[in-house]
Amino acid sequence: MYLFEHEQKGKKLIRNSYLSVFILSLLLGLYLFFTDYGLGMQFITRGTISVLFHIVVFYFAIKNKQWALFFIKVNVLLLIIMLIVAIIALMFGR
Repeated sequence: MYLFEHEQKGKKLIRNSYLSVFILSLLLGLYLFFTDYGLGMQFITRGTISVLFHIVVFYFAIKNKQWALFFIKVNVLLLIIMLIVAIIALMFGR
C-alpha cells in the first residue's frame, strides 16, 4: 500500500525517534551499570554483551526487520515505564 509523502515522513520521523531513544537507553544503561560496579570483570563482560546485542538489534532495525523494530518499541516502552516509576518514587520519598 502506498503512502503519501507526509505520511512517509511521519513514519520515518517516529522510527528515527525510536532508534535515538534506543541508543540513549543503551548509553544510560552502561553508565548506570558502570557507576554501580566500576571497571571490574563483571562490567566488562556484561557491558560487552549488552553493547553487541544492542548493535545487532540496531543494525537489523535500520534494515527494517520487524522483530528488531518490535524489540526497540518494547525497550522504549519499558524505559518510559521505568522513568514514570522513578518519578513517582521520588515524589513519595522512597
